[in-house]
Amino acid sequence: MKLQVAVTDLPQCRKDLTIEVAADEVRSEFEKAYEAYTRYAKVPGFRLGRVPRGVIKQRFAKEVTDQVVGNLLPPALEHVLNEHKLNIIGKPHLDDISVSEGEPLRFKVALEILPEFELREYKGLKATKRIARITDEDVERVLEHFRDSAAEFVPIEDRPSQDGDFISVNFAGKYIEPQEEEDLKADNVQIELGSAGTMAEFNEHLRGVRADDVREFRVNYPENFASQGLAGKTLDFTATVVAVRRKELPELDDDFARDFGEYENLQQVRDRIREDLTANAEIHSGNGLRDDLLEELLSAYDFDVPFTMVEQRAAERTREYAYLLLRSGVSPQTVNELNWEAQISQFRKQAIHDVRAALVLARIGQAENIRIAEEEVDAEVERMAAINGEPPALLKARLTKDDALSSIENTLRYQKALGIVLSHAEITIEESTEDRKTEQAQSEAAGEGESRSAEQV
Repeated sequence: MKLQVAVTDLPQCRKDLTIEVAADEVRSEFEKAYEAYTRYAKVPGFRLGRVPRGVIKQRFAKEVTDQVVGNLLPPALEHVLNEHKLNIIGKPHLDDISVSEGEPLRFKVALEILPEFELREYKGLKATKRIARITDEDVERVLEHFRDSAAEFVPIEDRPSQDGDFISVNFAGKYIEPQEEEDLKADNVQIELGSAGTMAEFNEHLRGVRADDVREFRVNYPENFASQGLAGKTLDFTATVVAVRRKELPELDDDFARDFGEYENLQQVRDRIREDLTANAEIHSGNGLRDDLLEELLSAYDFDVPFTMVEQRAAERTREYAYLLLRSGVSPQTVNELNWEAQISQFRKQAIHDVRAALVLARIGQAENIRIAEEEVDAEVERMAAINGEPPALLKARLTKDDALSSIENTLRYQKALGIVLSHAEITIEESTEDRKTEQAQSEAAGEGESRSAEQV
């Protein structure tokens, strides 16, 4: 096929192609189409196979032109993609298709391609595995968390409220600046009086109250307030006190251990906490090592990544973040009030990193001839089903219908490729008692997830 091709390179792995199929190729295809229509077209007043060429051109001009384009354009595009070794992503976008008898077929194509890059050395990378050593203080900190979670809130009736008390309040708030139609109402809001997390106005006006007392006061929320719905606004509050309570912590003794679970004494609880903290510290140090190795691996690359893949990954990160907020107890209203435009912009930057990592590790997978067996996919589906609390067969059927099993295969291939990088790395072990991962491990062992309050006062 005689072709003329002009390729324009654009950022983010995009290309614009201008393709022209030679006029004699187009003329030949028109002849074939006319001949076929002359032979088989049914036209009133003419016998089958006896329709004049002029009548065919007049009555079937569009059909003939469409047939010519359909016969020439796909093979022309395929030829160009193969000749230029373009590994495209998604479907090409066709535009400005122009064809007429005796003239070349011209058309433009906008497409995205996978980037070409040279695979650099990925074995023998150096990294440090930082392992957090668990101390007695770490164990006691978690034990105190358990003790705090078992605390009882006892009503106070013999005195007014003071710092350290917990006050349950029904709030009615009227917007002063800006004025809004709907007033703010919130019932049974619990406030720790005097806490650093409680705004000064609430501390000031709720000291010295008893159950059923009513207080009225104004609050000016700062522009950077955590809740976007209140940030920068002024409200007049009417606060009705429901109850004033104090927190009573249980004694740390063997009775507490027996109430806490299947333990005979407090030392067994401490031993279990230490085991859990140690296991979590190992998990986090392993994750940190993988993160560091991945950064070391990617430091050798700076190629453009496809726009579409970045947008898809940014959308995934956005959905994951929204689900995390909702699972953490944040109200849908507060989630909607977040500055999602700024958040998505940040996710796009992270997505560029994610996509580049996926492309590099995919090339490593090819170099190492990594294969994912069906049994491995089934095992991952079973793991996901256990987390979601649904039958594995049902989950697999849904994933198959949604064509999502390939995504699981890609994830497993990614993990195996990163595992190869890890297995050939030069790793230095470093022990520390002051590691941010220790705190994270403590939180997880104590059953704390990432949480945010829907409304902060």
